[in-house]
Amino acid sequence: MAGLLDRMRRRPAPVAFVLGGGGNLGAVQVGMLRALAERGIVPELIVGCSVGALNGAGFAEDPTLVGVARIEQLWRSLDARTIMPAGWWPTAVSLARRGNAIHDIDGLRRLVEGFVQARRFEDLRVRFECVVTDLDAAREVWFGEGPLVEPILASSAIPSVYPPIEIDGVRYIDGAVVNDVPVSRAVALGARRVYVLHVGSFDRPLPEPKRPIDVAVQAYWIARRHRFNRDLSTLPSSVEAILLPPGDPPRIAYNDFTRTDELIAGAYAASAAMLDELDERAQAAPPSKRLSLPARLAPATARPEEESRT
Repeated sequence: MAGLLDRMRRRPAPVAFVLGGGGNLGAVQVGMLRALAERGIVPELIVGCSVGALNGAGFAEDPTLVGVARIEQLWRSLDARTIMPAGWWPTAVSLARRGNAIHDIDGLRRLVEGFVQARRFEDLRVRFECVVTDLDAAREVWFGEGPLVEPILASSAIPSVYPPIEIDGVRYIDGAVVNDVPVSRAVALGARRVYVLHVGSFDRPLPEPKRPIDVAVQAYWIARRHRFNRDLSTLPSSVEAILLPPGDPPRIAYNDFTRTDELIAGAYAASAAMLDELDERAQAAPPSKRLSLPARLAPATARPEEESRT
């Protein structure tokens, strides 16, 4: 029986959702997930990075409109004071003082433990994996089996904002450092249609830097954008990538959670319109070509049974 279950977990997953990083902009993924679930589009695989690991695990636990409503409820309740306590130090001073992070991880840990009811990857209804960065070996590492909470925290451990997370003696930080929108992982696991839920930050022109720290941050974003663009440009011809539009997310500070409603609504409207247009094109296409276009894949209440295991 163990061998059969292992083969099931490792079989190709033709339809995948890829949820990228983006901190508080991750609220746009809630609107995208609602648009997908309303149209009965359910994946066999979900891969996530950083905030996309949190949203992805939540949807993998309940890939229905009910599950989306629960993720939305979480986002509407978020408050920077609980997951990013400012303490007594101004941010500029915090960046200069000794230590490896501005904030501790306790608030984020309580949030993840309270939100994700599953405690192991194998307990999720859709196969799910999340990416982290091995801080010492400088390499990309994927978690897809075993305990769930620590890998989500590690994938979300933004450098200098949160401290590294240690798992089995290895220190990990935010997966976005190495693979912010992990399309390549979905393809490697057999996906042939990939719905990409990115937060829209790659599409914006970079503002003129005003301080040295701005230049450092921009260099980090350029590296992330380069990886994403390279992965998209080198996709095999057999793979169809569908980039869901995030709407027009506003420029906000990394710890500003006051625009959640706007982020969700904008992404939902844009993604719903795009999916409807693609569906109309699929229905209008000759029967011999319909399989090459996105289509309705399953009822919105479908609950894939494949468990998560790398």
